[in-house]
Amino acid sequence: MTAITFIVLLGLLVFFHELGHFVLAKRAGIRVEEFGFGFPPRLVGIRRGETIYSINAIPLGGFVRMLGEEDPAEPRSFARASRWWRVVILFAGSGMNLLLATLLFAGAYTSGWPTVTRSEVEIARVVSGSPAESGGLRAGDRIVSFAGQPIERAEQLRRVTQANLGREVPVVIQRGDTQLTLTVRPRTTWPADEAPLGVSILDRPVKIEPVSSGPITALVNGAQRTVEIVVLTFYAPVLVLRGVLPAELVRPVGPVGIYAITSAAATETVATGWWFPILNVAASLSAGLGIANLLPIPGLDGGRLLFVALEAIRGRRVSPEREGLVHMMGLAFLLSLVLAITWLDVRYPIDLDFGLR
Repeated sequence: MTAITFIVLLGLLVFFHELGHFVLAKRAGIRVEEFGFGFPPRLVGIRRGETIYSINAIPLGGFVRMLGEEDPAEPRSFARASRWWRVVILFAGSGMNLLLATLLFAGAYTSGWPTVTRSEVEIARVVSGSPAESGGLRAGDRIVSFAGQPIERAEQLRRVTQANLGREVPVVIQRGDTQLTLTVRPRTTWPADEAPLGVSILDRPVKIEPVSSGPITALVNGAQRTVEIVVLTFYAPVLVLRGVLPAELVRPVGPVGIYAITSAAATETVATGWWFPILNVAASLSAGLGIANLLPIPGLDGGRLLFVALEAIRGRRVSPEREGLVHMMGLAFLLSLVLAITWLDVRYPIDLDFGLR
């Protein structure tokens, strides 16, 4: 099941990417010689007009073969199209991936996004000499109620505390298996780096449930989520350099890593009955594929865009032979990179916990 999920998911992502190139190339009047699902050898092909629509033996993606991708000699070749059309066609693949990511995220929101529906407030630290220490509170205590009011979130505790400064109030806590009632007096003045009680608190989720959104809200949230992934992808290296994120958290993944991620998501979806895990993973991978293809590396769409930009700056194009050689070198580099990443995936397997059970 996980192998089939991996093949279908990866095929879907690449199919949509190539569909973007295909549709825009047709609109530009470029001759598309083949639109293939999977990679050769070809299993079956049907010609419609000037294009062969094929199903190929290796079901891990797809391709669009346009006439003269580097050589402008042919009248209806890709390389002979205007710079504007070439830029639009090259962007279209990633654009389709980002659109697909938005729709998949929207599907995840519609089917039920994991949301904390019940939480508890836990004391992380007690300041020496503070009212909390005097009242007998300890790190690890969970606050059940304060001044007679049930407490489920840290913001509630802060609000109730502010309303009872200088007063002795009862606080009910859960300490292990024991529930205790203590008394504390929130102070009216306190050091700048502390608070009335003198504790550090955090919200600890107790119950996570799927919360569904309406279609419009889901679509807006899906678009926002896609934008967040794009921004985080480019800002992540900065966060790593600043020490905010560990490097291993943002390392790239190859086919083995993607297989592990989709397997974990498929297993979680089957075990919980929630569509969120597989839809969320599919959307994230689609957004990642769209971003990766725009990197200025020869052999990728971003590398081809780099040559279009160079042509605009120089006023003339790079020779087809030289451009083809550079793209071939880029593909060799990408293959080496994939092999290195695959070794990392095998050596340091990805461990996912969706936190739904």
